[in-house]
Amino acid sequence: VILAEVEKKSENCKRAIQASEEALKVRTLEGFPMDYAMTLNNLGNAYVILAEVEKKSENCKRAIQAFEEALKVRTLERFPVDYATTQYNLGSAYWILAQVEKKPENCKKAIQAYEEALKIFTMADFPAVYPRIEQNLKILDEFCKS
Repeated sequence: VILAEVEKKSENCKRAIQASEEALKVRTLEGFPMDYAMTLNNLGNAYVILAEVEKKSENCKRAIQAFEEALKVRTLERFPVDYATTQYNLGSAYWILAQVEKKPENCKKAIQAYEEALKIFTMADFPAVYPRIEQNLKILDEFCKS
């Protein structure tokens, strides 16, 4: 996925998706729940990046599905930082989806996910992350009102 950020975005995202799907054949919810959730989070990120270049709606929905599945393991109570990270990613996926369909509904879901992330990513505990989420919320709010 990181390589896709700098070159051959579509091709490298598809490779990352394929590798994640292969890993999920072994990294199951029952056998390896943390690895399963991490792989789903990575899969979701690959779909979000792929959505930037093709099939925005379809790939965002796949990302959302992966993030929501990861949240079955990455709960606020058990793994708060992982939970917040996946909520942040979920918020980004809903924001991108709001650009192409159901703007009010997807804006609301994006805002809710970012606010969930802020339950953990506070200014006191995560001074490098908190401002980025706050900035995203401000930009998102403007987008949602337009």
